[in-house]
Amino acid sequence: MIIIRKILTVEYRTVKLYSALQDHWPVFLFACYNFLLPTTKTVNQMKSKTVLMSVMLVGLFFACNKSGKADTPREKSVLQVDSISSRPETDRNVLPDSIDLSKLPFNEKELAPFPIFNPPTGIVALNKPLTRDFDRLFFPTKEGMIPLEGKVYKAFLTSVTGKEWSLPYFEKSYKDLITATGGVLLFQGRVPQKELDRIKDEATYFGEEGSIDYTNNVVRVYAIRRKEGDHIFVQISGYSAGGSIQILQLPKVKKR
Repeated sequence: MIIIRKILTVEYRTVKLYSALQDHWPVFLFACYNFLLPTTKTVNQMKSKTVLMSVMLVGLFFACNKSGKADTPREKSVLQVDSISSRPETDRNVLPDSIDLSKLPFNEKELAPFPIFNPPTGIVALNKPLTRDFDRLFFPTKEGMIPLEGKVYKAFLTSVTGKEWSLPYFEKSYKDLITATGGVLLFQGRVPQKELDRIKDEATYFGEEGSIDYTNNVVRVYAIRRKEGDHIFVQISGYSAGGSIQILQLPKVKKR
């Protein structure tokens, strides 16, 4: 009975010590050392020492193994942070000075004189349209607002007297007119206020005839690519009571 009691005592201590190995193994070693310090020549105590020595070695193995595993994620994290921080910072405010149309087909159709697109049936200009032989307009793209320069036409649009305004009709009518002449939709969406704030010092024409509410209304931008470089850009936007249109045609590229 004495032997069994000692074995059970050893097993109980083994379980308790093993559970504390991975976090408190230095304390465990010190305790084992004090336990084994008194020496006797009895067989039973030698067995106890043998068991505890085995547990101590196993505990050291798992404690060291855990320590190694715990360091691995930290090392990977440091590498990831270094790889990110070492990347060169790019200036996101640097945008192209034109809109790339290289992937669009050329349109060789004969076009009407500028502004090319008259209001569809049932839609008229609210005021006298604003036309300039040369001006700058910003057009929204996925990269941001891009300035273009050329001949400009801008107007607020509404329905003819006695007819209710229809936004879907306005959008579809211009879509059909533009795509029939080879136009392609480049952008559709709203523009964040932050982007408008970025260009406010340059876009001094905001508020003029035909201005667009970029933040609250969906804007559609179309482009027609021309072989002589006099590409045409159109942006339209509407709401429940009217719409706006802005048309810009680039000057022809001078032949050398």
